[in-house]
Amino acid sequence: MSKIRLQFSKTGTLRFIGHLDFLRVFQQTIRRAGLPSAFSQGFNPHLLISFALPLPLGMESVNDYADIVLEEEVAAGEIIKRLNAAAPDGLVVKKAYPVENKAASIVKIADYIVRGGESSKVRSTAEEGRVGEFLQAAEIIVAKKTKKGVKDTDIRADIFDLRFVGGDLHMRLSAGSERFLNPLIVAGLVFGEGVSPSAVSRMELYREDERGGSVTL
Repeated sequence: MSKIRLQFSKTGTLRFIGHLDFLRVFQQTIRRAGLPSAFSQGFNPHLLISFALPLPLGMESVNDYADIVLEEEVAAGEIIKRLNAAAPDGLVVKKAYPVENKAASIVKIADYIVRGGESSKVRSTAEEGRVGEFLQAAEIIVAKKTKKGVKDTDIRADIFDLRFVGGDLHMRLSAGSERFLNPLIVAGLVFGEGVSPSAVSRMELYREDERGGSVTL
């Protein structure tokens, strides 16, 4: 058996279906592609597939990752070709490569862009000022939903970068099972009101390398 990591994008109408429905879409794509997929054991066997980090409903991803397990080795180019031929509009597989780790257990950081045009936002002096204040602040306290309920939480350590490029807000935030900061919280703080998930794109996911830096999954 071999574990394969797929780098893909999820755009268009696919961003408006929930994670469980998208999982079923991906499973159907794998079946139609005719790949020699491995299945779980037990009374209700299912395809072995896991995602690095589920997306909020309405948000698109430019570079996302999923792990699948194949019972036989298949060339990367063939995997990509078969999956894209079977995939619905909005799902594009870009890369396929063997891995030993699990994407969901190693992802640490995510890049996002809040697109000014899509959210009908125009960068203002006030918004630029808020970004500057956040980057200089020792702490940023927000009401954050946790497993134990809503509580005041300091999110400053989860913001690695925050800047405007043109009219778009670029954010680098903590992500993964250990620490996760919802980009909509930060976008709302900058713009002073709620931002629709459809205005946000997740651009990339990163893991920590041997030297403590960040590299893509």
